[in-house]
Amino acid sequence: MCIPLKRISMKRSSLRIFMLTLFLAASFGVGMNALTGGVALAQDGGGAQKPVGKAYRGETIFQQRCASCHGEKGDGDSPLADQLPDTLPDFTAADYVADKTPQELFDVITQGRMEQMMPPWGDELSEEARWDAVAYIWSLHLTPDQIDQSQQVYEQRCASCHGSSGASVEADAPDLRDPKWLTATDGEIIAASTSEGHPQVADIREADLPLLANAVRRFSLGFDQAEVQVEGAGDLTILVKNGTSGEILADQPVRLFIFEQERFADMREGRTDEEGRIHFTGLPTNPTWTYVAETSYQDLTYHSEPGQFTPDSDRIELIVSVYDPGATIDAVSIERAHWLVDLTTPGFVDVGEVYVFANASDRVYAGERPDPNAAPRVLEIPLPEDAIHINVEGQTEDGRFQLDGTTVIDTQPLAPGAIQIFLRYALPVVDGRVELSHPLPYYTRMLNLLAPDIGITVEAPDWQEDEPIATQGGDFLNYTILDLPAGAAPKAVITGITDQMAAHTAGDEPQQIIDRGAAPGISGSPYFPWVLGALGVLLLGVSVAIGWRQHKQTEAAAPARREEQKKALARQIAALDDAFEAGELSRAHYDEQRNLLKLQLIALLREERDGGGEGVPETALAQTPKIHPEEDAPLSEQEASEVSRDDDAAD
Repeated sequence: MCIPLKRISMKRSSLRIFMLTLFLAASFGVGMNALTGGVALAQDGGGAQKPVGKAYRGETIFQQRCASCHGEKGDGDSPLADQLPDTLPDFTAADYVADKTPQELFDVITQGRMEQMMPPWGDELSEEARWDAVAYIWSLHLTPDQIDQSQQVYEQRCASCHGSSGASVEADAPDLRDPKWLTATDGEIIAASTSEGHPQVADIREADLPLLANAVRRFSLGFDQAEVQVEGAGDLTILVKNGTSGEILADQPVRLFIFEQERFADMREGRTDEEGRIHFTGLPTNPTWTYVAETSYQDLTYHSEPGQFTPDSDRIELIVSVYDPGATIDAVSIERAHWLVDLTTPGFVDVGEVYVFANASDRVYAGERPDPNAAPRVLEIPLPEDAIHINVEGQTEDGRFQLDGTTVIDTQPLAPGAIQIFLRYALPVVDGRVELSHPLPYYTRMLNLLAPDIGITVEAPDWQEDEPIATQGGDFLNYTILDLPAGAAPKAVITGITDQMAAHTAGDEPQQIIDRGAAPGISGSPYFPWVLGALGVLLLGVSVAIGWRQHKQTEAAAPARREEQKKALARQIAALDDAFEAGELSRAHYDEQRNLLKLQLIALLREERDGGGEGVPETALAQTPKIHPEEDAPLSEQEASEVSRDDDAAD
């Protein structure tokens, strides 16, 4: 009897987010790096300037980087604020930006104000990300109604000369998209708009002048962009064709998924014309935007390769290939497989298995259906008979993966091309020994085994032992078998396992099923498979194994590392005192550096109190200290006493 496999509950998602970000940055150049070289306005493919910064992106940055000091609402109300030497500004106050410019805020975010414990973010955030933060901070003193009223004021009193885009329709009217407005205060904008040289602004009340400043400001700073706006000069064409017959598919339903960076932004849909094409217009062409086309054909879902506009073109075409059924099992193979061994649970060996299944024909393989009333058995992976906690992560809740005893069954038909599947399970350790072996029903071109080199012995006589893989978290034993015939059952015996090898922490690990939705690919979820599929199974396998183990080792070593960091901070304070007494430092620089070191010490004590965290990175101890505590709780009397004690020891 087959039972559906449930989706794994994820308690930690940091590795998954890391891999998503890695893919976007490495494969597509998608990241917060579009703006370079001073104040430059973003442009779409038609050359039209766009305002810098987007408030909706800045909100995420603010909550991650700024809220611990400035408060979640930006009003300066946080427990940590009481420990800082100066009162923090209230970004939500109506008069906060009255005498400020966006450029000034950008400079403060970039360079910091160390005398006020404001760290510089220029080395950690891209220029675009810093402008996003400025846009969000600028928006906090305005309500949605005020932003709407600003738009109305502009349309009624300004658009006739400056145009709806701010580009100006009158020859002598200034371009409101010009970066110079980022260096102007609201008062200066109002003064320029009401000066003698400016045409009279009809019937504007004194109370509406701030609205006028906001109306002008929004063409250079995206403070009013509270939601993703999908607009631009890009034209995108999608072609749907049958990869089996070569036929062009007319009247085929198509969906276009639109992403800005890692954020899903929008979905558009329609049907192909007589030439098998559908056109979408008005799309952003900035390289931070990515597009994926999807269609369904004979109850299967197919995706295109992800596409982006290039700097020299505002047109792209995506191709979605679909296929007819008729492939046989002879066309199915395992191109690559990786068995990943980890020792994190006392009494058990955790195993992750990554497979790249390929269909070499030009037709879909629909599998076998021994029971006409049951789902088809398309791909089968028989795991060891003593395997427990068998899971496949990343599937939808449609029962695609089923379990028959210890055999994992994929019921989704396999299209030409390749898909990647990641599953995991645990094996009990008996007398310090585990046997890892199970049949592979398909020809396997390459099988790789990775196991942590922490004193275990791997008996694998039929495998080729390769050079260990060295990582920061330790070495991994590395074994390979090539060209396994269908039905082969490779075997590896691991001995010398002790409970002491297990990490001190346990929990669900960030495993990931990878279902490549491109070339042509099939997927159960609408748009995420293409993001993860292109990572490559080898990188994925090694990074999961290494990241899994390294995370646990880091957590286990955190208390000792925190103690060493506390001692190092005390030594730095002492050295700073000596330098000041020797006249090598000014009083202002001395106070600034000493306060920052003490704040780092406070952060370490909070982590120690809460029994978690990885402490301050060791590299930070050799650099100019930067403090960004994530804890909001005030310093306890015990912590204050310990800070004072360490401070006295430094003295």
